[in-house]
Amino acid sequence: ECTQLINQSAQLADIDIETSLQRNLPPVWMDADLVKQVIMNVLVNAQHAIGRDGEIEVSTRLSEECPGVHTENAGDPMVQITIRDDGCGIEEENLPRIFDPFFTTKGVGKGTGLGLSVSHGTVEAHRGTIEVESKLGEGTEFRICLPTKSRKNIDSENAE
Repeated sequence: ECTQLINQSAQLADIDIETSLQRNLPPVWMDADLVKQVIMNVLVNAQHAIGRDGEIEVSTRLSEECPGVHTENAGDPMVQITIRDDGCGIEEENLPRIFDPFFTTKGVGKGTGLGLSVSHGTVEAHRGTIEVESKLGEGTEFRICLPTKSRKNIDSENAE
C-alpha cells in the first residue's frame, strides 16, 4: 500500500520502485497504521534523497538474524522490511544522529526532523529494531525488523 501511495510522485521524478515481497510471511503483532507511517517516512526520505532518476527497492522476508532484538524476542523469527535507495546517502558523521528528535539535514522549512525519530519510537514500541547503513553518493538502506509473535503470546509472557 505504501509504495502505491508514493508511486505517482516517484514516477513524476523518474524514480522506479521495485518490490520483492516474500509470500506467506507469518503474522506480525502490530498497529498496521503506525507501521505504515514508519514505512512511508522512510520511503519519502528515500525519494527526497534521490531527487530525480533513481530507484527504491522494497523487500520483505522472514529473518532469524535481525540484530539487536529484544530479549523477549530472542530466537524467534522476525519479519524484515528492507528499503534501499540509490540516492545521495547520509554523511557518516550524521548516521548516529538520524533517529534523534529534530535532527534534519534538510533546509529550513523543508523538514522537522521528527519522521525518523517517531519511526524509531514506533518500531521500538513494537519490540522491533530499525537500522540504517549508508554510503555518501551511493545510497541508503533501512532494515526494519518486527517480531512474529502474536499479541496473545506477548501478553501471556508479560503476565508471568
